[in-house]
Amino acid sequence: MPTMTVSIPGIHCSSCASLIKDVSSEFSSIRSVNVDVDTKKVTLDHDENFDMQKWTEEIEALDPKYKIHSVV
Repeated sequence: MPTMTVSIPGIHCSSCASLIKDVSSEFSSIRSVNVDVDTKKVTLDHDENFDMQKWTEEIEALDPKYKIHSVV
């Protein structure tokens, strides 16, 4: 199962983490999501059909501060 980690600098509290987890739960291709408020990183375990662009659009639509950045 592929894993992806992104940085979302706008994450600042547990409510942010809950909101991101809620939206992620709407994607059946996401198997698990871990939001680390301290490092501002989100790790997703997903299947091959995961639509990263759609997920990015949904997360960034939540708040202007939620800009997704790739983690190298």
